[in-house]
Amino acid sequence: MIEEKVLEKLEYHKIQNMLADLALFEGGTARAHAMMPVNNFESVNKRLDETGEAMEALRFEEPSFLSGLKLLSRQLAKVRVGGILTAPELRDVYLLLYASRMASRYVQRGKYSLLTSLCTSLTEDRELEQKIDRAVGEEGQLRDDASAELKNIRNQINTSRMRIKDYLQNFIRSSDNQKILQEALVTERDGRYVVPVKQENRSMVKGIVHDESASGATVYIEPLPVVDLNNRMRSLQMEEKREIERILRSFSNSVGLMVDELERNQEVLALLDFVFARARLAYKMNAYRPVTNMRGILEIYRGKHPLLGEEAVPVDVELGKNFDVLVITGPNTGGKTVTLKTIGLLVLMTMSGLYIPAREKSRISIFDSIYVDIGDEQSIEQSLSTFSSHMSNIIRILDRADRKSLVLLDELGAGTDPVEGSALGHVIMDQLRDKGSKVVVTTHQSELKNYAYQTERVENACVEFDPVSLQPTYELTIGMPGQSNAFEIAMKLGMNNNLVQKARELVPQREMEVGNMIRQLKESHYTLDQESREVTKIKEELIKERERLNQAKIEFEQEQQEIIACAREDAARELRRVKQEAGEALQEFKDLVKDKDKPPKWHEIEEKRQRIKNIVVHKYPDEIKTEKQDQKIRTGDYVLIKNINQKGYVLGSYGAQGDVSIQVGSMKFNVRPENLVKLDMPVPAGTPWRGESYLDKARHISKEIDVRGQLAEDAIMEIDKYLADALLVGLESVRLIHGKGTGALRTAVQKYLKTHPQVKAFRDGLPEEGGHGVTVVEFK
Repeated sequence: MIEEKVLEKLEYHKIQNMLADLALFEGGTARAHAMMPVNNFESVNKRLDETGEAMEALRFEEPSFLSGLKLLSRQLAKVRVGGILTAPELRDVYLLLYASRMASRYVQRGKYSLLTSLCTSLTEDRELEQKIDRAVGEEGQLRDDASAELKNIRNQINTSRMRIKDYLQNFIRSSDNQKILQEALVTERDGRYVVPVKQENRSMVKGIVHDESASGATVYIEPLPVVDLNNRMRSLQMEEKREIERILRSFSNSVGLMVDELERNQEVLALLDFVFARARLAYKMNAYRPVTNMRGILEIYRGKHPLLGEEAVPVDVELGKNFDVLVITGPNTGGKTVTLKTIGLLVLMTMSGLYIPAREKSRISIFDSIYVDIGDEQSIEQSLSTFSSHMSNIIRILDRADRKSLVLLDELGAGTDPVEGSALGHVIMDQLRDKGSKVVVTTHQSELKNYAYQTERVENACVEFDPVSLQPTYELTIGMPGQSNAFEIAMKLGMNNNLVQKARELVPQREMEVGNMIRQLKESHYTLDQESREVTKIKEELIKERERLNQAKIEFEQEQQEIIACAREDAARELRRVKQEAGEALQEFKDLVKDKDKPPKWHEIEEKRQRIKNIVVHKYPDEIKTEKQDQKIRTGDYVLIKNINQKGYVLGSYGAQGDVSIQVGSMKFNVRPENLVKLDMPVPAGTPWRGESYLDKARHISKEIDVRGQLAEDAIMEIDKYLADALLVGLESVRLIHGKGTGALRTAVQKYLKTHPQVKAFRDGLPEEGGHGVTVVEFK
């Protein structure tokens, strides 16, 4: 167990308070205040797993059903011995039953094995829950519908009350009575309705006097005609009280039958609330799960003191791997003690199942015991000086510490003669090191810096100090001792330079050399650190550049595949056209010669023969007249790649195999020379091709047009021209490919088609045609 004094010194109770503030009801709050670190490896990791599951669940929904719950230990104890619960207490029981049912539903929505296991012991009683909800209102009042008898009694009471008020209102409105009344109002005394009458006129009102004012000037009289009505209402109120008691007793008996289950539900919900409070604290601190171990290894990356918030300076700490004792030196107010408390508090948080404000993959060991000696322990009552108090505490630590202990010692060797303090510090650290304890020490003693350099598994560290501003940076550097910087601080505060120089001369030569050595080491460390940052920056830029190039490569390959696919589709379409024309011409010829009674004329036969002869594959558009395969391909030539039916420009030869590099749009291809046909240079854009005719247009026009990625206005203009060409060559239907996207282009295209005079109908494409990304148009 961790000593209470250790928890107090490390301010663990403040973490408990932060956690308690994040709980939704008293049960979670109580659990947070009772939270204690544990040294069992499995228990710690189970708590951390629970916290992780709760964090995941909170990403989707808050467990709001826990809000408003109360601890019912006293009420359930009363029911256990046969007591009767009040209506507000029954409402609290309803909330407990409702929360139990909702908790089971909540954890079953995701893959939260630990939270689900936690809630398996919850007991539900939907029938009792609904009965209480119908009988008791949200404000804790018993509803009229709690029983038929109660409703009847309350209706009678309301009727009697209205009759009394009606009579008394008429009484005070009467002009004859207003003269004898102190005020024209109806009030209550002892549960009976009365009117305020002037003292001198009391004999003029027949009835029962219930009270009089402090001055005696007013008496409160119940007029005789309403006495019977008030008596009746009082009798009904007694009946109401008895009926309410009967209802509450009945419900209390029902609750008493499951008091054990309700107590267990309360414990489970309190624990569940506590787990979710841990998750909220992790989000609040921007904390991560530590990697736990039992080997005494600490590797804290950018760890922050959890109580300092955004002002905390992150530190990197390691211990237990390459060394077991860490000696931290540096100036006062430099952050040595804060670093010490940060280490201790992060270990305690981990052992409590909490995430820690440090980077991912920080490693925290589970210790059997933690010992600290921090702060001024001077005791007037025991007549102990600061040094004596520290020494008493350290002696106790030396007796108890072992290899599974973490020991944190602040200002070791202070409060006495520096030489003797250093010697004591030396043997104390030796003893703890021999025991195998993991130790972090802060000190001003120079000899202890030397001890750290000379002793195996002991390492120096320092809190950084800005030599320009002479202000601490609070950053921790491991592997280098710190300096006090007393001379620099004295000069900054205004001490005469001559006095400071004399003081420097009084420092022993050996100490001066050590100081200079430390200064040189720090300068070298600073230079290396700057270079390391630059290398890291360059590395990050190179990684980004590599990612950009990889993305460009992927896009290039996709574009290449699209071009090849398009070429294959064009080739297949052309082949289908040729087969169709050849089939039609052959069928016409057969039909011509089939009629034996009427032989065909010679010119008809010649016409059909020429039609079949003239059917050719349309290899190249516009400019192709003859294939120039016999000409040598040179750089800059305009060529056709036969196997994919694409045109481009020759960039030059490529590779030992004689491949030729061709630029096709934004793509480059390496092609064998035999697959190339040299073409005439293309006619400039906008110049119509000589000899273009209706037949060429009929051969080249496609039954679909792709306008994806265009602005609506540009797309409409292109579609308008395409539809005119399609109508010219006699196509019956076409496909307009506009893509899905936001649907804006599809809407604009279909709006235009509604006004086109030659469009018979249009529809969205079938799934195999492209779905909503395609509009199929039929002409009249």
